[in-house]
Amino acid sequence: MAVRMTGMISGLDTESLIQGMVDAQRLKNKRVEDKQTLLTWKQDKWKELNAKLYKLYTEDLSKMRLQGSYLTKSVTSSNDSLVSVSAGTTAANGTHTLKVNNLASSQYVTGGKITTDKNGAAITTATKLTDLNITAGTKITIGSKTLTVGTDTTVTNFVDTAKSAGLNANFDATQGRFFISSKNSGVANGFQVIAKDSLNNDANNLLANLGLDAVKADGTKYDPASTLSTVVAAEDSNITYNGAVLTGSSNVFAVNGLTITLKGETQALETISLNVANDTQATYDMVKKFVNSYNEILKEMNELYYAPSASGYAPLSDDEKEAMTEDQIEKWETKIQDSILRRDSTLGALIDGMRTSLTKSTDVAGKNYSLSSFGIQTSSDYSEKGLLHIYGDEDDKVYATNSNKLMKALEEKPEVVMEALSEITQNLYSTMKDKMDAIPNVRSALTFYNDKTMAKQQTDYAKQIAILEEKLTAMEDKYYKQFAAMETAMAKMQSQSSALAGMFGTSNQ
Repeated sequence: MAVRMTGMISGLDTESLIQGMVDAQRLKNKRVEDKQTLLTWKQDKWKELNAKLYKLYTEDLSKMRLQGSYLTKSVTSSNDSLVSVSAGTTAANGTHTLKVNNLASSQYVTGGKITTDKNGAAITTATKLTDLNITAGTKITIGSKTLTVGTDTTVTNFVDTAKSAGLNANFDATQGRFFISSKNSGVANGFQVIAKDSLNNDANNLLANLGLDAVKADGTKYDPASTLSTVVAAEDSNITYNGAVLTGSSNVFAVNGLTITLKGETQALETISLNVANDTQATYDMVKKFVNSYNEILKEMNELYYAPSASGYAPLSDDEKEAMTEDQIEKWETKIQDSILRRDSTLGALIDGMRTSLTKSTDVAGKNYSLSSFGIQTSSDYSEKGLLHIYGDEDDKVYATNSNKLMKALEEKPEVVMEALSEITQNLYSTMKDKMDAIPNVRSALTFYNDKTMAKQQTDYAKQIAILEEKLTAMEDKYYKQFAAMETAMAKMQSQSSALAGMFGTSNQ
């Protein structure tokens, strides 16, 4: 900005005079800036509210409308130390019997101790296999991978080949042993360790130089009498479930809707009892969680829509903020922001739609059911504006002493509760979906407010402000030029006056 020297001749406070003359224009600018600020606050409030509504829509509400969510089962075991069991929705209610005959295990190969190579040097991962008397050209197969020994092939190369076959492998230089095992349990995951020479003839005897025995694919040694290495063959798990013998490669069985994790084997005469039943408490907790989430968002929307008026409050100018404390500024702006969605038509329609959708009833087996049929209803206190209560719920301070119709219905007729509540909450789900369907140039998908319209308004305000700022600058420049012209004229008059005074003074002398 140019530095202006004003009022030098006239002695006038030109700055103040000009600022006073453009105050009216500046006020017009601020009115548009205030509208832009209010719109920004409104957008921020809607974005925050939109995120909470979408969370309700995708989480608790989405779960409530699916009948499968009501089919949770619980299962208890007579011996938790030997098995842990969880039940899926298809698990048959009743008592199931189980015997754990055998646990699944992986194959393990622990090599014999080898200490020095043919040169007497300590064996490390960098030791060459040829220095361990493994002939170059020898092909060593570990699991599904084959290593062809070259002059520079090392212990590390051998270990890496085993790992590439999907095995656990390591050479422990301190112990001087190879440790190889299958990553997964079960006979199908057993592995072989064999060697052939360059002509593809048996060369299993060379494996002794590595402290290893030749091992068949079934996890048994080619030479059962050898004690060079320790080999533990892989085993399958084996259970007797409801009288039927079942086998598997792991210690986890998925059978008849149950997931059974084996921990130990049962004794010869022991039978474990598994009791499967509907998990009434889990379903009740799901409904309660939905009601709490719904109430939380509805309460916030009610507070925003019915907020006290902030009439007379406008966004503060920089000059106004300078005259206030930080606390005063925060309270002022909070007052406006809390009322930014007061009587907002979009918010009002959303509140009405959500509340109405949950008042509808549905037919189940020829009988009409609504939320109130299961003790889920609004309070007699009108000021709550549609908040729901589960009558008889221990956490409800107002209605805890009432009979708990929801729990009773879940215990006595769970299928009716499932069908009725899933249908009723589907109404709310559909309503919310409709409210956030995309509208070209008005609203984006998955958005409950007219975000595109607001974005366009922001652009329009920015353009208006830019035009008004240019107008303000032009007005200031015009006034400064006029005052500058006045100062110039006064300077000339002063100069002429001084000249005349000088002439008269000389003449008198």
